[in-house]
Amino acid sequence: MTKRKRIVALLVGVLLLAGAAGTFAWLSVTGVLVNEFGFGSVSPSVDETLKDNVKRDVSVKNTGSAPAYLRVAVDIYWQDQDGARLWDEPVADADYTIEWGDKGDAAAANSPSSWVLASDGFYYWTSPVAPLGKTDVLIKSVTERKAAGKNLVVDISTQAIQSTPDDAVTEAWGCTVKDGVLVPPHGGA
Repeated sequence: MTKRKRIVALLVGVLLLAGAAGTFAWLSVTGVLVNEFGFGSVSPSVDETLKDNVKRDVSVKNTGSAPAYLRVAVDIYWQDQDGARLWDEPVADADYTIEWGDKGDAAAANSPSSWVLASDGFYYWTSPVAPLGKTDVLIKSVTERKAAGKNLVVDISTQAIQSTPDDAVTEAWGCTVKDGVLVPPHGGA
């Protein structure tokens, strides 16, 4: 083999080696991109304390993984000693006293972060609640005045719906959202 053929063979070998090394470097630097989509969840829970037969500091927590609007129904009734609901209704200030927290009205719906009692009977929290966040206190305390043979029950039922898109709360609850503030259906009570 002549000297010229050796140089050409050597140059071809160097070029092949450089090409292989470059290809290996490019393949090792580029990775695989995987798009993973997860479902967000909304899950409300009542946060309250009960001490000396007094329900206190009732608020609602978003235990889900997505921001949510929250609403609450408050049902106050008598129960007999066996746990059955009684027909006669307890009367506020006569059978029990209730101290409300930040409970607004229709005008308060224009200010963020307040409870608003709507004409459908639900109390709406007017701002989205972040995951693991909670509302302000709806009920500061409820105290039962003793009644023979019956117990006062204050039942707090919660519901939650994702805060985005805005039309989700409109379709489910009939509410609207204006500048990030929830406006309950039919205004306040």
